[in-house]
Amino acid sequence: MRHRLFVVLLLLATAVVGAPAAACACSCAPLEPAEQMEHAAAVFTGTVTGTRRVSGDPLSPAPPVVYRFRADQIYKGEAAVEFEVATNVDEASCGYAFTVGSRYLVFASDQESGLLAIDPGVRLNTSLCAGNQQVRPGNRPLRAEDGMQNDEPLTAELLAALGTAGRPAPTASPPPATPSRETATTPWAAIGAITAAVAVLALAGWRFARRRKT
Repeated sequence: MRHRLFVVLLLLATAVVGAPAAACACSCAPLEPAEQMEHAAAVFTGTVTGTRRVSGDPLSPAPPVVYRFRADQIYKGEAAVEFEVATNVDEASCGYAFTVGSRYLVFASDQESGLLAIDPGVRLNTSLCAGNQQVRPGNRPLRAEDGMQNDEPLTAELLAALGTAGRPAPTASPPPATPSRETATTPWAAIGAITAAVAVLALAGWRFARRRKT
């Protein structure tokens, strides 16, 4: 009887310990490249330049992490030079772990994601299921040989779905300030006015001295 009770308790303990891991595991429905493009608001290749953790309640689920990218090719969306993209912190919650200094093909959504328990404060988010993948360093449009996932080339289907890439719009620097006509001539006008005043005073003094002599 005791032996049976021990076996039952052991099975219950195993079920309790294993349940959270199974519940937290991320499962992705396979999407074709064309569907990945359709679901994304921004698709680009870029290098990860930084990362920051979003603050949250320690008792709440783990807050997301925000990655900053320097884009080199734009396949969909705004032609920005830099992007910030949020994702969950671990793969169990469908987060995608980017590496600082590496280049990626990124599929980012601007829709609210039920996967992010805490608002990351940025417009774009992504997940393990979005289609992101690491690619070879560089800044040219993607080619088949740029694939690094499982050492396999990028598929012709993916390249066809991406289409023609565009370059990020360069950040316009403000033109140098040029002094206005009034500003440029103001010092000379002031010098002329002072000279005229001195001449008037000198003339007045000379006349006054001449009157006293006469």
